[in-house]
Amino acid sequence: MRRILLFALSGALALWVGYIAIPTIPAGHLIIYWGYYYILGVFSLFVFYAWRLARSRQEVWRGWIRRPGMAGLAIASGVVFAVWSDPFRHKILFDEFVIQGTAYEMHVTKQVSTILRAYNIGGTWLSIDTFLDKRPYFFPFLLSVIHDFTGYRIANIFALNVACAAALLGLLYWFARELAGRGPAILAVALLATMPLFGQNATGAGMDLHNLTMIALVACLGVLYLRVPSDDRLSLFVLGAVLLTQSRYESIIFIAPTAAVIAAGWAKAGRVILPWPAILAPLLLVPYAWHSRVLSATPLFWQLQEGQTSAFGVSNILGNLKGDVAFLFNTGIALANSWYLSALGVAGLAWGLFCAWRWLRASPRPKLPPAVFVGIAFGAGVAAHFIVLLFYWWAKFNDVLASRFALPMCLAFSVLAAVMVKGIGGRRIPALRIAAAGLGIWFFAGGLPAIGRRLYTEQNLPMQEIEWERSIIESRPGPVLLLSNKSTIPFVLWHIEAILGAVGAQRGEEIRYHMGQDTFKEVLVTQAIRPTDADGDMGVDPADMMPATYHLEMIAEKRFGARLDRVSRIVSIDPEPEDAKKPDQRPAAALALRSISMLQSRREPSVAAATSAAVRRYMNIE
Repeated sequence: MRRILLFALSGALALWVGYIAIPTIPAGHLIIYWGYYYILGVFSLFVFYAWRLARSRQEVWRGWIRRPGMAGLAIASGVVFAVWSDPFRHKILFDEFVIQGTAYEMHVTKQVSTILRAYNIGGTWLSIDTFLDKRPYFFPFLLSVIHDFTGYRIANIFALNVACAAALLGLLYWFARELAGRGPAILAVALLATMPLFGQNATGAGMDLHNLTMIALVACLGVLYLRVPSDDRLSLFVLGAVLLTQSRYESIIFIAPTAAVIAAGWAKAGRVILPWPAILAPLLLVPYAWHSRVLSATPLFWQLQEGQTSAFGVSNILGNLKGDVAFLFNTGIALANSWYLSALGVAGLAWGLFCAWRWLRASPRPKLPPAVFVGIAFGAGVAAHFIVLLFYWWAKFNDVLASRFALPMCLAFSVLAAVMVKGIGGRRIPALRIAAAGLGIWFFAGGLPAIGRRLYTEQNLPMQEIEWERSIIESRPGPVLLLSNKSTIPFVLWHIEAILGAVGAQRGEEIRYHMGQDTFKEVLVTQAIRPTDADGDMGVDPADMMPATYHLEMIAEKRFGARLDRVSRIVSIDPEPEDAKKPDQRPAAALALRSISMLQSRREPSVAAATSAAVRRYMNIE
């Protein structure tokens, strides 16, 4: 009874601290300065309880490591195929660079913030400006830990995602085996691993594959807990759920399935099990509440289109649903889907509903095995996740940049397919063989051609522009200052000093001074060249124009799609007359925001909107 009262008190205190006691701005500051230590503490506790559980089950996991068999071969082959299917590159701009910028700051300063501006001062790469990003920070934390042990490297994020891919396929096999047996579990692994979307995320720099891995991990921990309810297993399960909420925004949904599994464990044990991590769990969710409030109070984070006032709305449902169906059952090669996985998943869902109907009619009703109960609970979580996305303004799966939102559903489809194959399989219907043969036909007829298109890389023109600009900059004698028309974050991560072009346009005297002092060998400017009149004549995008006092010399120019990308160097800047009035700096901020909106109109998730406040702060106009 005492622990139940403490849990109730913890919940009430969490609500008060999370939503009432701390104002939004101080809450954001608390995340920045203490969020690293919070996530470090929760992760350390998770590792501690995981080690205790692993130590008690050494004979199980050691035997599997010694003799992985066909399962090990299938998982390893799936990872190798995913890595082969797509090159290691940044694919979702500029989200993935923001994640790396957050990891960099967590590595260097132990603060949860994203590097926006930095300079080489006396041989030290020093952050000048940072901001609190909207994204949960468990994935950047893991990346920062890798930086701590290996040194800061851009490539570390790709290694982390490959590790997530391996862990996910292993967890998927284990969970599907508990539900359907060895053969169908291997089929589930093959279905997910051959999906083009899986390979694109396994070789990318986003956090979506990590989030999917955490969903699978918490579901597996739920099965272990429900088998033998105990303090240690519940502690591990609860801490895993807390970390899951810090993996993606929507993952807070899985707190409800977690609670259902915990209650089922209490019923099975015949008592309420409340170890200290479970009692403190509501308080461990307070940082999520703070972060959510910061996101809600910052409309720019939602990257809304012109005329939009809300990120969620009933009006989005029909369009999103059409886009989702178009992606899941696309039979061409223009999207990174697997219609075969979707078809088996829907058939598996129908089979599961039929089994549920038979179970409800049975008398007496048999007890549900732990894996089945957890599968139902977390399957409902995936369904709730899908429903929430239907209301979001930018969640059509057939949008190349939003396709990754389909991953939780694809994971559920692979499990449902395994369950159906097991359920209808028998001597008269060799369901596993038929499903495997169908997978082979789809793979060679549709999977490989779709993978060959490499949508996230070959058609990612903004990333190609940035990489081309980087190659030009690195070929010049440094140090170089870049006035970028895109975002400073990628270049800062490459240790290239950069500011936004709109800001540089208002800093002529300062730039001219540093050019005279040889602070920088060159000051480079990037500009977009596009049609600027009704006749289609090409010219500098008005958002990228430099003042008439800036004298530029073109260095290189290259076409990307329908526009050109130009890199120029500033030859000189005319001095301002002594009696010249300092120009109003607000137009520069408007210009920066205009370039931001242009990026948004191209459906490229950009951090520029999130950094506009920092731009204003830098220009001293707030």
